[in-house]
Amino acid sequence: MISRVAPVRRLAGATLAAAIGLTSSFAWPSDDAPPDDRPNVIVVLTDDQGWDTLDAMPWLRTQIDRPESGWVSFPLAFATSPLCCPARASLLTGQYPRHTGVVRNEDGARFDESQTLATWLQDAGYHTGLVGKYLNGYPFGRLPYVPAGWDRSVAKPNQNNATVYRDFDVVDQGSPLHVSNGYATDWLAERAIGFIRTSPPDQPFFLLFAPSAPHEPWVPADRDVGAAEGLTIEEPPNVVGALRGAPAWVRALPAPSAAQRAVWLDERRRERETLMAVDDAIRSIVVTLGDRLENSVILLLSDHGYSYGEHRWRGKRCPYEACVRIPFVVHAPNGPVDPDDAIVSTVDIAPTVLSLAGVPEPAEIDGVGFADRLGVSSTLVPAPEAVYLEWAGGNDVPPWEAVRTRDLKLIRYGDGTEELYDLGGRVGPPDPFEMDNRVHDPAYAQVLTELRGLLGRHPGRR
Repeated sequence: MISRVAPVRRLAGATLAAAIGLTSSFAWPSDDAPPDDRPNVIVVLTDDQGWDTLDAMPWLRTQIDRPESGWVSFPLAFATSPLCCPARASLLTGQYPRHTGVVRNEDGARFDESQTLATWLQDAGYHTGLVGKYLNGYPFGRLPYVPAGWDRSVAKPNQNNATVYRDFDVVDQGSPLHVSNGYATDWLAERAIGFIRTSPPDQPFFLLFAPSAPHEPWVPADRDVGAAEGLTIEEPPNVVGALRGAPAWVRALPAPSAAQRAVWLDERRRERETLMAVDDAIRSIVVTLGDRLENSVILLLSDHGYSYGEHRWRGKRCPYEACVRIPFVVHAPNGPVDPDDAIVSTVDIAPTVLSLAGVPEPAEIDGVGFADRLGVSSTLVPAPEAVYLEWAGGNDVPPWEAVRTRDLKLIRYGDGTEELYDLGGRVGPPDPFEMDNRVHDPAYAQVLTELRGLLGRHPGRR
């Protein structure tokens, strides 16, 4: 049993508080209708959140630190592709970008919406809701238009950095709406809460809540401005340290100046302040669930990470931990099973949710579900040995694919160049910041062969 949580940590705005206090009346099912006790599933998908930023979410951090709360962090979680649109398409389908056809942000209109978590769960009797960012380029010039599978859709188009947090547009059930007042994370949280409150009590629901935070330009809610000023944020050594064996595209990047490094540290602080409103939103959702939390699974993750100068790179698309590693936190009412033993990626979300809902898994899914590790499924599935990551390539970062085990990572670029990093110290000293490419080190000949074999078995090559 999970006890009801205390009131929200900070004032999240009058409108958010009012939304929490709303009440609704429902017609309860007849006595002869069998109850549908399948769990509610909520996926909270943040935007560009670094894997090491959970301490910027104090309420969530407190829950993780209490084993009895039902919340746990999976330390080894990764984005299948470190760019928004491909990552989101993979999450919704359980397929690698090469199979969804969405390999860059400009490919959203190519996405096949007929076979997604939304359609599968809706067909299986779930009440489905999308609140927040969908795919880049939405609504693709198709208004009025609600993506297939969603009973309730409040989608925020990805326009430009000026509209990420304020003065933004949304598409509410297919109709355009401009929001001139309000902070986007809070505004979307209100709609997520409204979806939960109005969901039929005799029907399980699936909610994808996807705020734009902490995407640049990292604008926090007014209540959180300056909240991270006293926070100590250390610059990773791979920003200015020697990168032995770095590929040509990294070597071509200029060494950052002291002024540039100061800007990157300030952006990290603002990222953390921007995440505080997401923390408020998650807590408000939990308060709204009330007793329904006992039959709800909540998955929190980011579409990918963000590099603030690591390997001299700022942004996404890189094969390094800053870009591909993500935070992943789960609330499981029955308790998790050994999360430290699990290495997971974006393509594993869809099969996991389908397993939670008791929905057969389509043959086209590439990922491996882990519902058994949430104490929900009785069928134990061996934890994958590795996850596979990929990027189709662009003007700045060449195409690459990678295999990541618990300790090692092999990166292979389109021209055959390779990088091998011993992050966990499998053979030599731990190299968590990926600063020493061991691909030509004789001591790593055996593990290199093993990793090449794993990469050759990339599930995306079926």
